[in-house]
Formats: sequence, structure tokens, C-alpha cells
Amino acid sequence: MKRTAYRRRHRRRKAVEQANRHSLTVPVTEPLPAPTELAEDSIVGIMRSRKSERIDLPFEIAQENEAAVVSEEANGKAASEPTAPQDELSEGKQAVDSNTATTEPEEPSAEELLYNAAREAQAQGEHRRALAIYRELLSVVPEHLKARNNLALLLDQNGDHEEALHELKLCLRTEPNNPQVLVNRGGVLGSLGRYKEAEADLRRALDFDGTNAEAYFNLGLLMSRKGLWREALPHLRRSLELDASRAVAYTYLGDALNHVDDLDGALQAFQRSVELVPNNDKALYGLGIIYDRLNRPEEAQQMYRRSRDLTGR
Repeated sequence: MKRTAYRRRHRRRKAVEQANRHSLTVPVTEPLPAPTELAEDSIVGIMRSRKSERIDLPFEIAQENEAAVVSEEANGKAASEPTAPQDELSEGKQAVDSNTATTEPEEPSAEELLYNAAREAQAQGEHRRALAIYRELLSVVPEHLKARNNLALLLDQNGDHEEALHELKLCLRTEPNNPQVLVNRGGVLGSLGRYKEAEADLRRALDFDGTNAEAYFNLGLLMSRKGLWREALPHLRRSLELDASRAVAYTYLGDALNHVDDLDGALQAFQRSVELVPNNDKALYGLGIIYDRLNRPEEAQQMYRRSRDLTGR
């Protein structure tokens, strides 16, 4: 019993040392520059040309969806077996009998400590340190799905899209039908303009999870990028039925409605987006477009000015 406790403390101490060893000097691809904001055109004489403008938004990629990214091994456990929390690894753990459970609570494994350290670094914006710790963990436990998913999302945020795709592909080798990983890969593919592959991933995700709001939003965005505005509308509306708090979905819905000349619907969508996020510069700009088309120039100028003030242009 003492030897077991000693081994646990030794593994825990080693994991802490590994996590602390990583610093911000770890080399990693530098983030890409922030996307260029929409240019502010002259307000005079543009009222009827506004329909053709686009409001470019990024594809939605989950920052982290711990509930969705669960190993098949955990899903396949018998109901009679004790179930560990989702953030815990089952590998290397033994059931604790009634005699030891009350006297010595099980300490986190080395793998858990590394994973938690990576998530903490990620939450604090220390992306280089988080990347290094995730890689350290995956070198020991390559099948750790959540760590690999989160590593891919960080790589994508830093502009390393191809490497992110590689990591997501490895995730899907472990769980080919994981809806959230499919949505994440579809989002990265969409950002790269690989629309056919992105659409296949997003539709496949919906085959396994028909209530995934991100998948519907990305499908709507994908159709919009292809200029298929009417086809975009049902996907964007469905995403909002599933999650009415998504301001970005209202913004793109307003953009699509503008392109099919439903100005009243577009106005309501942009207004709802601004209600949810008052400093939403793209939704404010969209309102300016709609007010222009409705021959309400004073309100249009006010919206353009507010959008410009937020972007500093």
C-alpha cells in the first residue's frame, strides 16, 4: 500500500515537473495577422450598390467541446463499471475498494496533470506553452482524443491550418464518427476554401448529431461563400433554432437575406445581432447597408460611423 502511494506521488511530481518545464520560448508558428476589416466606402451615392457587398465572417470552429469529444472506449463501458469524469483517462487506473476509498483518495494520474496544465495554459492565453504540453502528453498517450482535438484548434488559431488538419485526421482515426471533430475539420477546410470536403464533413457530422448548431451555421456560411444565398438560409435559420444566442449567425443571416432582397428580414436579423453583442461592428455595418437600401441615409451614416469607431478606421 505504501509502495503504491509512493509510486503515485512520484508520477504526480514528475508530471508537474514536465508541465512546469515548458515555457513561452518553445518554437511555434506565429499567429497570422488579424483579418482585414471591411473597407469603409463613401456613403454618398452607394444606396443601390450595397446589395452585392459581403460581410465576411470566419467559419465556426469549436474552441473546446469536452462533452462531445469522448473516447469510444468510455462510451462502450458496461453500466455496472464505475465511470470516471470525462476529463479523466481510464488508462492505468484501478478500481478503489471500499477500504481504501475512505482513507486514501485517488490522486490524479500523470496524464491528467499534463492535460489540466495544458488547458490552464490555453485558458490563460499561453498558447505556446499549451501546445508544448499537449504534445508532451500525446507523446505518452497518443490516443488522448481531447488533447489532440485541442492541439488542432490551437494550431488553427495560430494559422497552421495544414497541421491542424493533420491532427484532426488522427482524431478521426480514433473516432471516425465523432460529430464535433468532423465539425472542427469542416470549419478548417472551409477556411482554406476547400468547400467540397468541408461540406462532406459537415453533413456527415449532422448524420450523427442532427442538433449540432455549429454544423448548420458552417453549412450556411459555406453556401453563402459560394453565392448560394437561398440555400444558405435554411441552415442559418436552423442553427438559430438550436442556439438563439449566436450573434454571428444572426449577422450572416442578415447578410444572406440582404442578397435575396428580404430587407425587412435582414434588418431584424442585424438588429438582433446587435442586441446580443452591442459592439458587433460587422452587424452595425450590415445595418448601414440595409438602411441605405431602404433610403434612410441618416440612420445608415450613424451605423457606418459606429462600425468605423469600433474598428478604428
